Amino acid sequence: MKRTLIVLGIVITLCMILTACGGTPATTPATTAPQTTAPQTTAPATTTTTPARTTTPTAPAVTTATPPVTMSTPRPTATPVQPQYGGTFKQALRVGPATPLGYPIEAAPDAQALAIHSLERLIRVKRGGFVEPLLATSWDIAGDGKSITFQLRKGVKFHDGTDFNAAAVKWNYDRVIEARRAPNYTSVDVLGEHTIRINLTGYQNTSLTTLSSGTFSIISPTSSERNGLAWTRLNPIGTGPFIFVQYDRDARLFFKRNPNYWDPGKPYLDGLQFDVIADETVRKLAFLKGDLHRLDISGLTARELLDLNYKYWAEPGGTFVLIPDSKNADSPWSNLKVRQAASHAINREALAKGLGFGLMKPAYQAYPGFEVAVLPNLVKHEFNPAKAKQLLAEAGYPNGFQTSIHTFLRVISRDYTTAVAKMLTDVGIRATPEFPEAGKYDEMRYGGWKNSLMAHGLASFDNFNTFFNFYFGAMSFPSVKTPAGFTEAVNATLNSKEFDPQLFRAVLKLMEDDLMYIPYVEEIVTSFYQKGVHDPGGEIIGRLAFISDLAWMEPSAR
Repeated sequence: MKRTLIVLGIVITLCMILTACGGTPATTPATTAPQTTAPQTTAPATTTTTPARTTTPTAPAVTTATPPVTMSTPRPTATPVQPQYGGTFKQALRVGPATPLGYPIEAAPDAQALAIHSLERLIRVKRGGFVEPLLATSWDIAGDGKSITFQLRKGVKFHDGTDFNAAAVKWNYDRVIEARRAPNYTSVDVLGEHTIRINLTGYQNTSLTTLSSGTFSIISPTSSERNGLAWTRLNPIGTGPFIFVQYDRDARLFFKRNPNYWDPGKPYLDGLQFDVIADETVRKLAFLKGDLHRLDISGLTARELLDLNYKYWAEPGGTFVLIPDSKNADSPWSNLKVRQAASHAINREALAKGLGFGLMKPAYQAYPGFEVAVLPNLVKHEFNPAKAKQLLAEAGYPNGFQTSIHTFLRVISRDYTTAVAKMLTDVGIRATPEFPEAGKYDEMRYGGWKNSLMAHGLASFDNFNTFFNFYFGAMSFPSVKTPAGFTEAVNATLNSKEFDPQLFRAVLKLMEDDLMYIPYVEEIVTSFYQKGVHDPGGEIIGRLAFISDLAWMEPSAR
């Protein structure tokens, strides 16, 4: 009854919206790209590897300022000196991956984030923007910026027992390039059994860090060619610390320990189990019963678990936005005044307070919690329904119009979309919330949509320049119109020798002024842990569903 009264109070605050009807608050931004949040506090598994070598131009420097976590001391724990072996780590997913786990080129970020337990990359980017060797041990960036040469780790085996070598990397990267998923890579040359060269159209300050993305995960060429593409899509066969066992669609995903992992002694866990539990209340109850070892959650449930003194970690997440089909000339959203009207219609403070429970904050631009992104002269579209109606009339829609909001439920909960839809409807933009399954959403995200909005979350990146191509490059959100000067400004910030905050903010200001997207809240991601569970992976390279080879559990937690 107490919970019901609290929820009803929220409903009243948010214009009598029935937000308590089956929502699932977001826990992470969309994306699977690395987030810059908490600094590393645990030594990575590759501390004994050869240091990375670079020549002019240099590898990307630290590019973001880590914002402080606004909650009390996170993740309080007394960690024993020596990790222990054993146990299967259990975690819940809101929805299962809809795209292939085993073929990275076709996989969406959520599937790549799960497959990472089996599929590794040449490098990975740690928090703060530091590039760390993984399947590569070192690299040289050519003086003319036209290539990067990698020395590969020796003695590594794929899960099928075949050798990891330069030929395997070329086989993978050739397919990425053919699929046009490699922004400025032209070809790959094998220079030796464990040496490759990636040829570039020209060096950009994202050329190296892009290789840490899920698209560049390395799979076994032998298994793929022997079994065919259909089999490959369902079976991620890589070099990682865990071996894929089985995925029961929309039910459960299993991995087991790789006993022959190239990093001796890792991993510590016997296996991983991901259960698909759509309902937030059921997920919470499973955690309270001890059936889950970690729970990523926000909103009221997070507030409740904080009050129960569970061990936790809180960090800034991504920005929730509406993305309009502004490129379609026949769409109301092609009119800037309509986009401005929608922005004025949203009561960001009410959303952050009513649904965020202290774990959200209003957002009038992308990434407001990151110093590097803050625009000093930003024109805020503050909540003003009268102004919204005036702008609609000036745009030629005095009686408003009908539209839809398509929501990516893995990232944006029903509650936020329902609340935003009600606020838009109140000024005449009659918005119908739509909740397509992940596959259908991806069709629109990569293929386009008309006369509607996409509700998405913008992930934070270690090199924030990745943001432009990741969300608004050739592949993603093609129905968005870019403002004049956008391409030139993006090229300027990408082609600078190192990340330049001023150049980055110049592009961001173009996007914000034109409302290429309409931001409304920035989240704080909270992960809760059972006593005796140690999961330092998020401190190293980001979170989503990732559980690192460093994770371990005390016997009492198994």
